Amino acid sequence: MRTPIQMLYRLMDKGPLRALSLLLALVTAGGVLWDPTRFADHTGRLPALQALLLIWAICSAVIHGVGFRPQQTRWQALFSPLPAMGVLFIALYRFYA
Repeated sequence: MRTPIQMLYRLMDKGPLRALSLLLALVTAGGVLWDPTRFADHTGRLPALQALLLIWAICSAVIHGVGFRPQQTRWQALFSPLPAMGVLFIALYRFYA
């Protein structure tokens, strides 16, 4: 189980992907903070689980985007940038569509 997680994290550990991750996190957080009612209206009713997932995705993307590299495999798995970026893409699509 260790190697796939570490390989995925090494694969995502590139400069352009870090910049994209940080940009997605900042745009999503900005949209939520700028007008939370509009964000909630466009993304559905935003139940508690979706809100926690969105907070996790923003935190994971910021951690990845600023260049922090978790050393332990469990933290790499928890703050994996690929699923976080997927959640942020979906959130931004639902917000702007």
